Amino acid sequence: MCIFGVTMSTAQTTEQLSLLSLVDLINYIETNHHAYIRKTAPLLIEYTEKMVRAHGDDHDEIKPLALCVRELIDELMPHLMKEEQILFPAIKSLSLGQPANGCFGHIGNPINMMLHEHDNADQMLQSIRRLTNNYTIPASVCHTWQACYRTLAEFDVDLQNHINLENTLLFPKALVL
Repeated sequence: MCIFGVTMSTAQTTEQLSLLSLVDLINYIETNHHAYIRKTAPLLIEYTEKMVRAHGDDHDEIKPLALCVRELIDELMPHLMKEEQILFPAIKSLSLGQPANGCFGHIGNPINMMLHEHDNADQMLQSIRRLTNNYTIPASVCHTWQACYRTLAEFDVDLQNHINLENTLLFPKALVL
């Protein structure tokens, strides 16, 4: 399926990923989705800050867009850290039949927190879509504006795929360990 000109995960891709062990699935998420966020987030901040400086006084949507992008990224970065340093190692340990090292009790507790944060990220993406008219590039805008909307659309799709993968494959499998 294609959204905003970017390909969403297909049922076939999801089915292939569902065959991976939990360790391999986590490695896939970190290598593909977490790395993408870390690479792309600074670029989105740079684009939106440039847009505020160049067009913020003339276009009412630019400043709120920059704020929403900053808030999303400011929430995603510690989210990734919590997954990589707390939740994912615990899931890996449990999947290998070892005890999970952590003071969080049952694995469902940090998973519930991640689900809540995923819902927050989705709400922020909805705000960004609204502010960008679903990433519709206005006529006659600068290259930075065009690049920002294209990159935001790609980021949106990647984040949706990422969240879906964790919510529908990783977390349910981890909860039955």
